[in-house]
Amino acid sequence: MKTPTTDAGALAGVQRELERQLEERLAVIQELQPFALPSVDPVAYQTSASHRLAVEQITAALNRIAEGTYGRCTRCGRQISPARLEVLPHAAACIECQSHADAS
Repeated sequence: MKTPTTDAGALAGVQRELERQLEERLAVIQELQPFALPSVDPVAYQTSASHRLAVEQITAALNRIAEGTYGRCTRCGRQISPARLEVLPHAAACIECQSHADAS
């Protein structure tokens, strides 16, 4: 059975979805920009910060697709579960490695 990380058609679909998410996040950041100062609107500031983090993660996932390493854990090198990638297509780490990182 081919996974999204080995099936070229599915990988292209993942790439399109990541590009769509990237565009959405960038649009939100641009919309919040005039208000995204802690002293002006702390909620807009936090929302913008979380979107910027997501943009970094999505961009990194797109880079992994281009490099041919998408779907491999950036920490241990093992395959990331297809179910995890379906829920979080920009995931960089397998569940085990992410759990260890979150615990520390």
